[in-house]
Amino acid sequence: MMPHRQESAPRYGCLYRLIRAAAVCVGLVAVATLSGYVAMLWFLEEDRVDVPRVIGLDSVAAEALITEGGLTPRVMAEEFSVAIPKGHVTRQRPSYGTRLKLGGEVRLILSRGSDQLAAPDLAGLTPTQAKRVLAEAGLVFGPVTSIHSDAHRRETIIAQDPPAGTAVIRGATIRLLESLGPLEDIVVVPDLRGREMVVALNLLKELQLEARMSFYESIAKGGRVIDQDPAPGAQVKVGGQVQITIGD
Repeated sequence: MMPHRQESAPRYGCLYRLIRAAAVCVGLVAVATLSGYVAMLWFLEEDRVDVPRVIGLDSVAAEALITEGGLTPRVMAEEFSVAIPKGHVTRQRPSYGTRLKLGGEVRLILSRGSDQLAAPDLAGLTPTQAKRVLAEAGLVFGPVTSIHSDAHRRETIIAQDPPAGTAVIRGATIRLLESLGPLEDIVVVPDLRGREMVVALNLLKELQLEARMSFYESIAKGGRVIDQDPAPGAQVKVGGQVQITIGD
C-alpha cells in the first residue's frame, strides 16, 4: 500500500501548480482589462472640460466665462424672475460641473426681471387715457362701471380695482369706475323735430333748458320745429341752451 501513496503526491503537486498558474493568468487578464478601461476613459475625457456655474451672472459675463472654458454659450429664451435681475442668467443646461466636450454648447435662460409691478394711478384720467397707460404697463383694460358723481367730472376715472400702488402681475385686469358727472346737472336733449313750437318750448322748460328760436320759411312745416342744436341724444348741463328752428 505504501508505494501507491508515494505515486499520488506528485500528481497533486502538479495539479496545484496548474491551478495557481491559471489564477495568475486570470489576474493578469483582469489587470489588463482594467488598464484598458482606464486608458479608454482617459482618452474619452482628454478633450472634455467642466461646465462653469453662471447662474446669477449677467449675460455678458456668463458668455465670457463659458467661452474662456472652451465651450459655446447660447441664449435660448427669457423668463420672468423675482429673485434674479433682468438680463442675468436664471438657468443653464447642462448644469454646473457637467463634463462637456470642448466646443460643446451651454444653453442659457435669461431673466426678464420681475413680472410684478405696482398698479398705476388712473384717477382723473379719461377711459381712453387709462387704456393707453395700462397697455404700456402690460396690463389689461377691464370692465368699466359708470356712476353719477358730484365730485368728479364726467368721463373721468373715480376709482380702480386693484387700487393704485398694489402689486399686480403683468397681464392682470384692472377694473374701473367712471364718473357720469352730477346727476342733476346733466340733461339728455330730446328730439324736438316735427313738434309744434309750443310743445317744444314747454318740454325744454320742464327739462330746465333754455330755448333760443329762429325762424325759417317753410310752408310744409309751419309752426313746427324743423331743426335743433344740440342734436337729439346730446347731454347738456341744466340751464343750457337749445337752439330750435321753427318753420314760418
